[in-house]
Amino acid sequence: MTNLKLLAFFQHGLHLARSYKLNFAARYVAAFVSVFFYFFLAQLFARHQVSVSPGVDYFTFVLIGGAFSKYVEIAMRTLADTLREEMLLGTIEPLLSTATSTTLALISPSLFILSEGTLLVFAQLIMGVLFGADFGHANWLSAIVLTILLVVCLSCLGVISAALTLRYKRRDPINWTIGAISYVFSGVFFPITALPAAMQIISAALPFTYGLHGLRGALLNGSTLINLWPDVFALLLFTAVLLPLAIIFLRGTTRYLKQSGAIGQY
Repeated sequence: MTNLKLLAFFQHGLHLARSYKLNFAARYVAAFVSVFFYFFLAQLFARHQVSVSPGVDYFTFVLIGGAFSKYVEIAMRTLADTLREEMLLGTIEPLLSTATSTTLALISPSLFILSEGTLLVFAQLIMGVLFGADFGHANWLSAIVLTILLVVCLSCLGVISAALTLRYKRRDPINWTIGAISYVFSGVFFPITALPAAMQIISAALPFTYGLHGLRGALLNGSTLINLWPDVFALLLFTAVLLPLAIIFLRGTTRYLKQSGAIGQY
């Protein structure tokens, strides 16, 4: 029964996304244009003989950072925005009155967005290969495991943001801030070591830093999960802290909305 519900949520998300054809197409165009941007940025760096690390191709380096930052966007913005849209459409309140669990009802509408985001990540990597990105030494098993750990960890932040969206009827500015900080301090466009030592402390407090470092190790150097255990451990530790908080925020918010009768108001 749960599988059928998840399939129904996925189909609903697909139908909703396709109903806004321009927005639907723009996401794919933007993803591919980003690859062009990374390629020409790498060409500029090459002309000035700038290297991120000995033996590391900057185009492949920044492609990994840019592609997988899609998950930061999904967690920090899209999960809450999808829930907000469902509230505006009036689908949340009747759904919560059914036998569907509260968690499934509130999180599953984002299933299609997460699936589409994963498709876009790998589409960008494939397009990057056509432009010369080097994944000849990649350990794809390690990369897949790290991607799953990263998605779960970031989704916990997304759930907290979604809960705050439900509670206060507006976008959560805190997670927007976390998302912006992650782009700058997690090493998306340049190595963490390029930052001043004081700012590297900020990087150490961001889960995306460890996910991205591990993914680059797996895709650039072919590192195994054993080699990447510090990054794996960090993601597990972040998840162990954030998951209970996400559950507490979600349950507390839905309890408040049900008791106050505000679930259908936006």
